[in-house]
Amino acid sequence: MTLMQMTRTHKIILSILSALVLLWAYIALDKRSNSGAQPLNIATTTDTNTVKTGEASVSGNVSGTGSYTIEQVDGSGVPQPIPDLNRPVRPLGSATVTTEAIVRATEKILPLQAELKKDPSNFSAWMNLALYQKMAGDYQGAVITWQYAGKLSPADYISVGNLGNLYGYFLKDNVKAESYFKLAISKAPTQASTYIQLAEFYWDVLKDLNKARNIVDQGLDAIPNNTNLLQLKATLQ
Repeated sequence: MTLMQMTRTHKIILSILSALVLLWAYIALDKRSNSGAQPLNIATTTDTNTVKTGEASVSGNVSGTGSYTIEQVDGSGVPQPIPDLNRPVRPLGSATVTTEAIVRATEKILPLQAELKKDPSNFSAWMNLALYQKMAGDYQGAVITWQYAGKLSPADYISVGNLGNLYGYFLKDNVKAESYFKLAISKAPTQASTYIQLAEFYWDVLKDLNKARNIVDQGLDAIPNNTNLLQLKATLQ
């Protein structure tokens, strides 16, 4: 199937698959971190679930369940406070997930929490934890964890893009989604995926074709002749 033939449903599915591919890349690069490579984070799963939407705020508020604030303190250099690593999976009321999906996600979450108790500086583990929380419908947990990963690695753009996707496609907070997608671009202005994420959000969610075209053009200004951006631009004509 070519990009020109994609339906919007296919595009959303491919967006999720691309996130998993990025997470695979993170694990591969994280294994090289001892040699000086930038650690990345990717988690794998075959879990499937159907998700409805709810609401959350950038600070981690979801449906009135409270807020979470991260502060940097001296000492180890690890942001404080560290998120609750005894937190059980708490699917959002508006999220529809199967019992099997929750069980499978929990099986991944528990060892990640144990690992992070020993080494809270493990960026890869935080990224994976958030992914499994999202898959289990625990959107508040995913928000808190991805926000913390962003504090742990301020230059990282994947966690920021993931938050944009979570707010835009699952929590339906378009303002927060756009803000996070733009932040991802500012952190990685030469990464085509950041522009594509925002362009697809404008196209699929906001139904604003002009904004989608403009952000693709912005990407091509930063990354001339990028194949993926050129293909998306042709689709948007």
